[in-house]
Amino acid sequence: MSLTDKVIKNTYFFFISQLIGFILPLFLTPFLVSKIGQIQFGIYALVLGFTGTFGLFDLSLSSSFIKFISEHYNKGEKEELNKTINTGLFFYIFTSVIVCSVGFIFADKFISLFNISPELVNMSVTALRISVIVFFISSSFGIFNSILASLQKMYLTSIVSIITNLLMFIVTILVVMKGYGLIGIMVVILFVTIVNNIISFIYAKRELPYVKISIRSFSKLSLKKMLKIGTQMQVSKLASFASEKYDEFLLGAFSVMNNVTFFNMANRVARFGRLFPMQLYQQGAPVAAELNAKNEKEKLVILLGDATKYISLITAPIFIYIFIFSDLIINSWLGPGFEISINILRILAIGQFINMIFSAPGNSIIPNIGVPKYQMYEGLIGLFLNIPLSFFLIKYYGIIGAAYGNTISVVVSSFYLFFTSIKFFELHSFKFFGKYILKPMLIALVSSAFLYLFYYISNVNVYHVIGRVGSIIYLASTGLLFVFIYYVAVLKSNYLNERDRVVIAKIFYKFIPIKYFNLEFKDNK
Repeated sequence: MSLTDKVIKNTYFFFISQLIGFILPLFLTPFLVSKIGQIQFGIYALVLGFTGTFGLFDLSLSSSFIKFISEHYNKGEKEELNKTINTGLFFYIFTSVIVCSVGFIFADKFISLFNISPELVNMSVTALRISVIVFFISSSFGIFNSILASLQKMYLTSIVSIITNLLMFIVTILVVMKGYGLIGIMVVILFVTIVNNIISFIYAKRELPYVKISIRSFSKLSLKKMLKIGTQMQVSKLASFASEKYDEFLLGAFSVMNNVTFFNMANRVARFGRLFPMQLYQQGAPVAAELNAKNEKEKLVILLGDATKYISLITAPIFIYIFIFSDLIINSWLGPGFEISINILRILAIGQFINMIFSAPGNSIIPNIGVPKYQMYEGLIGLFLNIPLSFFLIKYYGIIGAAYGNTISVVVSSFYLFFTSIKFFELHSFKFFGKYILKPMLIALVSSAFLYLFYYISNVNVYHVIGRVGSIIYLASTGLLFVFIYYVAVLKSNYLNERDRVVIAKIFYKFIPIKYFNLEFKDNK
């Protein structure tokens, strides 16, 4: 199977798993909010955020797994591969025990940092302790998912994800309907995490039967090599966490818990916009590692251009659509009472749009060829901007300030990574921008102008006029119209070359049985 075919197969299954991972919470979230209330849901968001905080103390060793596992596997270095896997496994077990012990013992102290009413404190502490156990399991044994990704077997992890997401969706509904509330939800997450890691271990062991799990294979030299990359990636990890959860923590400390829920809802939709382009981003890491292991430097430059082109092609229409229809999206999904989330969504969507187009392509390649320092610098810029900005803006401007602080830091750091990536591959930034980014952005803007005019003329208050079901239909129909206009314009613009069309045809072939129409495509390698 060619490298292109591997990527397409992995992308297909990864896309399905991510789509299910979005669609199920799409229905589950309003159900949970209606059953446990905005306050408990805000606590739920903070608890999961604390779990992410615990993950900041691992020195990001996992960031180097794909590079080293892929390198040793493709070079046939079985002994070094065995050392890398065992070193990563036992390092994470050891650090997770320490971090989780602290989290478990001081759970009540962490919860006391937020404005949580006294009658909900004990429940919040219990939920946090369960999340600590979840973190221990997922952190300690996450290397088995990294093994599958490194071997270009990401479709296997995607299948596992599909199974466990469906399981969690069904069991969560049953548990909540039985009245077990937030604690029941956390127990379900724990159960599903255990199942997920068991299945991933079985798959990884099947792919690498010669790898033996033993503490004797722990290697200080392997640890040193991985930490050299991991410690630099740690900064980027801190920045990502700050971008996702720092604002919610500040809102929990300086305002009411409802604001955490409002911000979380908007942030979920903004991050949904990343769902489709992230399929390509995720595939770039193992491909870059494999090309680097084979010393195919020219193909890495081609990979950067292709990643930028395809990510831009998908990202531009999605985020422009989210920006225009923020009010209809929030009202259709959550109903009345979440009006403040609409403005937050528009602000956050701008930051996510810039991040995906200008930062994601470089970040999918450069760190995975053993050069993580630029992602580290991007993280430092984002971190040092986000912390003071969000603190000041939230304190004086409330929940809207959180959105502005988040977006400003994301935009500035993303532009840094873009120009650095271009320089790293010795390319011309403005020519690169004009060739791969400008055209889809302009087409999306022009297409959206027509769509916005149609929306402005026809919309008084769609949700209140035709109700939730009608607004969802309206949302879907305008979305399809926008997609049609945009992609017809792209095809007419000659933005895609013949090789692009073949790749897209192969992806399309995965979703629709074109073979029944007797169409054939030649692989243009």
